[in-house]
Amino acid sequence: MNSAVGWNTSENKRNRTSRSSGLRQFFEWRCCGSDCPRRGKWWPAWLRNRAGVHFDGKWYCGISCLESILDGQVRNLFAGAAPEKPKSYRHAIGSILVRRGVLSRENLNKAIALQHQAGSRRLGEWLQEMHLISAEQLVAALGQQWGCPVFPLEKLLERCSYIDILPVHLLASAHAVPAHVSQDGATLHIAFADRLDHTMLYAVEVMLGCRTLACVATDSSVAAMLDNLRRTSSGHETCFETIRDPREITRTICSYAAEVQASRVSMARVAGFLWIRFHKSSSSRDLLFRLFSVPSCAPTNPISPVILAPPKENPASADVRKDGVSVTARKS
Repeated sequence: MNSAVGWNTSENKRNRTSRSSGLRQFFEWRCCGSDCPRRGKWWPAWLRNRAGVHFDGKWYCGISCLESILDGQVRNLFAGAAPEKPKSYRHAIGSILVRRGVLSRENLNKAIALQHQAGSRRLGEWLQEMHLISAEQLVAALGQQWGCPVFPLEKLLERCSYIDILPVHLLASAHAVPAHVSQDGATLHIAFADRLDHTMLYAVEVMLGCRTLACVATDSSVAAMLDNLRRTSSGHETCFETIRDPREITRTICSYAAEVQASRVSMARVAGFLWIRFHKSSSSRDLLFRLFSVPSCAPTNPISPVILAPPKENPASADVRKDGVSVTARKS
């Protein structure tokens, strides 16, 4: 009898604990804004999902509470903003082509001499212009140098052109394109033609919450797909080329977040840009601020494995009003 009473007492305690835990989970959401006037108040979970905004894994009851956090994050990203240093590979691209048997040392020296005289352009371009190697042979050598697989982008160009998940400005700056998405959406293959941009691979993983894998494709196929993406892009991106003040950038981000009624905001630095994505239900909108120009000069060492891209033509930057919100965004 006593044991039964004891068991019932323990069960009642567990039930009360379970009910209190459920109520606590229902009301446990608090605004993470340090200056929020309602910081000490509980927010029901259902209301949290209908109001406020998520940023960096935390919830804020309004844009005003998020602004100071955004300002600090923007300043931190600006402080570390610098062009990615060209990676030095163990084997130069010319040496790889010679070892693969597709190029003689004599022809390599001729191409190097022409590159010296011109003082510009990549060695691979000279070799192709001299009809010493094909685009496929160059890509195969780059794949060996980078340790990446070769993706047949030119054969799947029409299908890949509909992968509109990344801002075209970012892709054009890195001269890269999304090549393949796994069926479960957990893995994204990004094809590069000029150089591997590791900041882009990392930023895409952070912003999209997926795994990224680098591959290499021919320069012509990447350029063709970029043209297709420019024509078929949904246009849900706005790029500011001249805004450099962190405070003004923060105000612009807050203005857009309020305008689109974003439920979540993500931010990352990639390919010379500050990339912000606003999420609302099943749609999203991108905002870009150019931090610096990606280096466009050719390497001074003609046999250097580092290959830098020439500047690419990008769409015109946003028309910015004094309040920091683009006119095009207001009209859309």
